Amino acid sequence: MSPRPPPRAGKCSRRIQMLLIGATLGAQAPISRAWAQSLDTGALEQVFGEPVTSSATGRTQLVSEAPADMEIITQDDIRRSGATSIPDILQFLPGLDVRRYGMGDVDVGIRGYNQPYNPRLLVLVNGREVYEQAYGHVPWEEIPVQLSEIRQIEVIKGPNSALYGFNAVSGVINIITYDPLVDSINTATVSTGTQDYQGGSAVGTARIGNNLGVRLSAGGFTSKDFVPTGLSMVDIATRESPEIGAFNIDAKARPATGVETFIEASMTDSRAAEDTYAGVFSEFYTRTNSFRAGVSVDTRVGLLSLGAYRNEELVSVDTVLSTLANWVKQDVYVVQASDLMKLGTDNTVRLGLEYRNNTATAPGFVQGTIGYDDYAASAMWNWQILPSLSLTTALRTDTLSLRYSGTPATGPGYPGFSVSDYNHAGFTAVSFNTGLVDEVTALDTLRLMAARGVQLPSLVDFGQQASFGTLGPAVIAGNPNVRPSVVHNIELDYDRAIPEWDSTVRTAVFAQRSDNIISQPLSSPMQFDQFGVPSCC
Repeated sequence: MSPRPPPRAGKCSRRIQMLLIGATLGAQAPISRAWAQSLDTGALEQVFGEPVTSSATGRTQLVSEAPADMEIITQDDIRRSGATSIPDILQFLPGLDVRRYGMGDVDVGIRGYNQPYNPRLLVLVNGREVYEQAYGHVPWEEIPVQLSEIRQIEVIKGPNSALYGFNAVSGVINIITYDPLVDSINTATVSTGTQDYQGGSAVGTARIGNNLGVRLSAGGFTSKDFVPTGLSMVDIATRESPEIGAFNIDAKARPATGVETFIEASMTDSRAAEDTYAGVFSEFYTRTNSFRAGVSVDTRVGLLSLGAYRNEELVSVDTVLSTLANWVKQDVYVVQASDLMKLGTDNTVRLGLEYRNNTATAPGFVQGTIGYDDYAASAMWNWQILPSLSLTTALRTDTLSLRYSGTPATGPGYPGFSVSDYNHAGFTAVSFNTGLVDEVTALDTLRLMAARGVQLPSLVDFGQQASFGTLGPAVIAGNPNVRPSVVHNIELDYDRAIPEWDSTVRTAVFAQRSDNIISQPLSSPMQFDQFGVPSCC
């Protein structure tokens, strides 16, 4: 049972209110303006008595109308939780698994199938994914936003690849920060706790009229973590203290009527220790840099948007296996274009194109540089059949081509791959989502949904090759011919609002099947025999 604001207005009156707001934001035409770019969502929530979202369909709608199993954690929920990290907040939601392995090491899963480095969850910050592409997981400690600058966290359960992007096969965590054009957030926090936890954050906003807003934030923490036995005093002194520091800037401007631009940049430094393989204790020093920019223009043919971002990750690994090269560099470049069109008063269409360039250089783990180019096209149609009944259908296709440069490792008993094997590999994957939402009464909502989600292999899935030098031959656990994992899902949801308790009872019944589950390379404990040869991988 989740918290809920005051009772909702009747379904017809809410529909009329939404139409009136839409009419004031853009004049209606055969192909009319879809929606304004920056809205005061806080004011809309006060009007309608429940959180507002635009992530699923692109148009602003109440969370009860979203064609997905979505729950929204508001800033009030975050503040009242007393949590110091995003995973600590998520652990309060049903259907989520949060497993903490240390102060700076945590995994989050939705609807089960959780594992170390869970690869099936897509996490976004204002539309930029923070999914770590090389190994295929979410480094939660590297997300560069402070809790006080988060407007809301949208938790979407089930496959949603066609609506949100690839790897949204078990769900999506969509983190939305305050809009610097609308919201002035100025806060500072200092916290302390057990295990010598010391943390703090600061957020400041500057605005020039209604046309320019800039928000800066910084924060981090240090603590004393648990350490395994058998380490030297020097190792204990350096490895028991995880440290994380982050800086973020978010700026938006309206240079002309109907035109909005944005720039975001961030940097995170972290130090954390992990027992990566059996008996292989490693310390990771990680720096992540991101830069995102874009523009949206409200035109007579829809809301045209163009954006691009780059994620860079530099990892230095201090491991007892000194024969391994001790660094990894990852670069991800993404370009996205879309057109959100409103056809009359009852139909919204979104067309999208995406290009992704993903590369990892790791001499000790892939024996060179491995990467891929991914070209994606998507389409979404939202049809308001009746004031209380809507249908949303989305389709996405990804075409991936692999590339590799280096010297593939070989070893006795292991199937070696050539450079040509990598450079001729690739595939096309299709995902879809469809959802029928029926607001039966002002208090009751039914959703019937079906989906096909796609999880693309990570770069390590494609090309993990670990040469252990004098300890033994190469270990080849990656495969350029690995195919994406596919999740099929059909689901029926029922929500019942209880105004007397300011709450909602939410139920979901679903059937799910996973095909081609991707096993993580080197996921089993690694053992060395008496001759120093890896006997298990």
